[in-house]
Amino acid sequence: MNWADKLLESLKKHWINTVFGYPGWANMPLYDKLELCSEIQHILVRNEQGASFAAQGWARTKKEIWVCFGTSGPWASNLITWVMDAMMDSIPMLVVTWQVPLWVMWTDAFQELDTIWTFMSITKHSFVVDNVNKIETIVDEAIKIATSWRPWPVLIDFPKDISLAEYTEKEDFEQEIFYSNIASLEVSEKQIEKTLEMLKKSKKPVLLIWQGVKFANWEKLLNEFVEKLWIPTVSTLLAKWVLAENNPNYLWMIGMHWTYAGNLATYNADLIINIGSRFDDRLVGTYESFVENNKKIIHIDIDISELDKVIKTDLAIHSDGKIFLEKILKTIPLSQPFPQREKGVLEIDDWKKQIEEFNKKIICEAKTSHFSTKNALHIINSKTEKNLKKYIFVTDVWQHQMWSAQILKVASTTSWLTSGWAGTMWFSIPVSAWAAIANREKTIINIVGDWSVQMNIQELQVLKDHNLNVKVIIMNNNFLWMVRQWQDLFFDKNYASTPITSPNYEKLAEAYWINWYTVKSEEELKKVLEKEFELDWPAVIEIKVEADEDNIFPMVPAWYSLAETVVCREEL
Repeated sequence: MNWADKLLESLKKHWINTVFGYPGWANMPLYDKLELCSEIQHILVRNEQGASFAAQGWARTKKEIWVCFGTSGPWASNLITWVMDAMMDSIPMLVVTWQVPLWVMWTDAFQELDTIWTFMSITKHSFVVDNVNKIETIVDEAIKIATSWRPWPVLIDFPKDISLAEYTEKEDFEQEIFYSNIASLEVSEKQIEKTLEMLKKSKKPVLLIWQGVKFANWEKLLNEFVEKLWIPTVSTLLAKWVLAENNPNYLWMIGMHWTYAGNLATYNADLIINIGSRFDDRLVGTYESFVENNKKIIHIDIDISELDKVIKTDLAIHSDGKIFLEKILKTIPLSQPFPQREKGVLEIDDWKKQIEEFNKKIICEAKTSHFSTKNALHIINSKTEKNLKKYIFVTDVWQHQMWSAQILKVASTTSWLTSGWAGTMWFSIPVSAWAAIANREKTIINIVGDWSVQMNIQELQVLKDHNLNVKVIIMNNNFLWMVRQWQDLFFDKNYASTPITSPNYEKLAEAYWINWYTVKSEEELKKVLEKEFELDWPAVIEIKVEADEDNIFPMVPAWYSLAETVVCREEL
């Protein structure tokens, strides 16, 4: 058994049966063995970037760690953006790269990159394999680190001479690794008592939730907590559908382009209970304004570095949200003076009425008189909402992402995949590929813009090679629209470098041997969707929407407060 045999055996031990990757000079010994390994399927991407994002597709839909392979030098450096994206959205991933031989490291050898230092700020931990007999132990430890505590990517870098060595026996090693054990993150009785005391005093509470709910599998606990308290709840973009979208307590997402009622409720609240969110700037507006009105803050987070980082809290609880909810749910029924009420134990009827008034404000027209991105998404939604469990939605970043989040209904937290903190524009096609492989029974709806689709379009070949049921829907409005919106509203309509020309997508899709359509009207779109959504193979659907003033509202301009959420350009 050589090094490659042992690596593949170690991956199989953790139920890894598919990997995305790209062969090269340094990792050829692995690919020599991988070709003969029937238990692990290899998906050849067309760019290493696609391999890393593809692994995210599995993790985001299946809540499990997965693996991507890159080789040395530029192959490894091509993974940086995608590993950063996974790190920023707390996605577990095992990244395996290759290196020049140990005996020439740090001599500027051909395609040498100090991979460990390059990836240090965007991985939870990194390993250089210096002994072939340590492989199994390193893989075990890497997966344990990536999936425990706050999920993050972990890197293993293999020098080429190690990959040519013979494996003899498993060898453990002693290495001090700094990661937390979830089991130790208990919530004290005093913290629960303080939380309940603050809830009892609150007249305007709001619960804020991040997507950690999804990966920790405590949606049921969250729903029980919300139903027991009947507490108004908001979420981040990544946590869309942590509560069912028709739940009367769910005010949807908050932040720069999200719901007016959610933003106003969050600003006017006297208590925020934040489970897992980072209080990032796109979410809260300005930090100073967020804590106005004597607002009290309870922050529960598994990552102690996030507590009191940007918002000073009144109660910081270093724990897993699941542990917190389990403990407080056991306490609430016995707590006094909580009255037993028909709709929750909190006495916040006046607060609920105020939120109802926020909801009455007309945010924006549901549809436009012209064929717009909004109209096209409403048509897509009318088709998919009849059988939501059949569909997974993957979006690229910017205008179409915002409208998709507002308009498209989804079946669950794992049916909505998008790049959050990093905002990576070319996210969606490789993520859609992996999501399709991980969910063969579903149709993947990939909403992408005319700018972002051109950044990773070569991965269409992966869709064709494996006949993946991905519908790539290109919203073509001939502009980089999110930048154009800011130019329109704040830069005197100086549309510098935001108009864009596109290739002939019909001929491009044809070149990849994929079904293609160009749609110029709502009726055409309805006919295409009726046909294509019944077929289990890839398709490219270009929707030529009219760009006329199709700006995204509501909007919180940069460095404004949530109280200054505007619903139309006239309010600016």
